[in-house]
Amino acid sequence: MHAAIAALAAVLLLPAHASVIGSTPADGDTLTAQPGTFSVVMNEEILALEGADGGNAMQLTDAEGRFYGDGCLAVDGDTLSLDAELGEAGDYTLTYQIVSADGHPVDGTVAFAFEPETGAEGTPGAETAPVCGEAAAEETPAATEPAEPEATSDAPAATASADQGTGTEEPAEAEGQFPFVAIGILAVLGVLAVIAYTINRGSRTRRDRA
Repeated sequence: MHAAIAALAAVLLLPAHASVIGSTPADGDTLTAQPGTFSVVMNEEILALEGADGGNAMQLTDAEGRFYGDGCLAVDGDTLSLDAELGEAGDYTLTYQIVSADGHPVDGTVAFAFEPETGAEGTPGAETAPVCGEAAAEETPAATEPAEPEATSDAPAATASADQGTGTEEPAEAEGQFPFVAIGILAVLGVLAVIAYTINRGSRTRRDRA
């Protein structure tokens, strides 16, 4: 009898197992408007560390695997929340991993549908999981990308110009050399003509004397 009482007392003194007791939206819900905030509620306090999520994680995805929200989580006592805007109509999944204040981890999913009224649709999600605080940093490479094609497109033009300049200089040099070659040939022909004239004249003088 005493052993049974001791065992029961030990069970009663065991710490309660950390578990999820609610979420927004609830599993299986169908939303017709943007809730703005998605949250999961625990049966005890959630671990919250300054400047970190303390091992907590939450992601909101659609049926195509696109991500929604900026990745920034908020812990308020027993509630972990994420601000996000849903995209088009369809099925969505809220995936979470939560660490309670005493170190017990809990993970799971919340599946729900979104059937928005006219004008309630949001923008499509991202292809990669968002990281809190890095949304602004991702815009910088996108802004500088157009500059690279312009630099590469200018390079062939400069090369073409250099090639054209080289092509035009070679004929000019050849044309500059041609008059000197022609003058040299004419000079040789002139000397030969003088020699021929002298020989002919000498032959005629000898004939006249004979």
